[in-house]
Amino acid sequence: MAKQTKKLTAQATVTTVTTAQKFPMTDANGNVTLITLANLKAALMGGLNLNSLEDGVFIMCHRKQDDYPIIYKPHKWTAQQNAGEVADGVVVVEGGHVLVVAPTESATKLNWGSANVAGGGVTTSSRETAYSDFAGKANTASQITHTEMSGEGYAPGFCHAYSRVNANGKGLTAGKWWLPSLGEMMMIYANMTKINYALSLIEGATQLVEDAYWTSTEYSATGAWYLSLNDGTMTNYAKATGTGRVRPVSAFIS
Repeated sequence: MAKQTKKLTAQATVTTVTTAQKFPMTDANGNVTLITLANLKAALMGGLNLNSLEDGVFIMCHRKQDDYPIIYKPHKWTAQQNAGEVADGVVVVEGGHVLVVAPTESATKLNWGSANVAGGGVTTSSRETAYSDFAGKANTASQITHTEMSGEGYAPGFCHAYSRVNANGKGLTAGKWWLPSLGEMMMIYANMTKINYALSLIEGATQLVEDAYWTSTEYSATGAWYLSLNDGTMTNYAKATGTGRVRPVSAFIS
């Protein structure tokens, strides 16, 4: 008898799996059974809850129905976004500090200021003192009073002018954002992978990259601290000639 071969029809490739679909499983004797998506996931993960990997990171918005500030766990954000909500940013909670990281940053690297002058923020040449600085809001408020750093083409001025609003024009508007201090940027570095995951869920957001970011912590009258999100290098650049990336931050406020 001639051997017969059954030819399978072409199958469409899918990118999602519904709860109604099942996967074939074969035992040692060649017997085939079906397993649900939930049971397959449980077997593969050994009971690990993937949502726990989001702990400490949330997505904030000003709810369009009443402009109320609210934070969602990342895995719940897509449904809100599909319903018309606009993200203010990614909230990081760590060590008693709550920080909102902007969804986008400066399109190009910026100078800290137009001249090497003191801005009035926390100023220190000590690394230990610098990474203990969480006064980014106060630092920036002082720095933007100087014309050398108040324009949107400079790190403090860019952050001060940043804005995110919902469909009603309400949200974290200009004046509610600041250039993160070195301590605040360390929070971002420590949670970079989780923040980038949350950013990937926000329409139009851009990822944090492994590069040097300016902070509002000043080294001296002529230099300011930056932090590399590549390897954690902390050093200072000349304010008027050095360039760095700029990512605004804010607070969970109305």
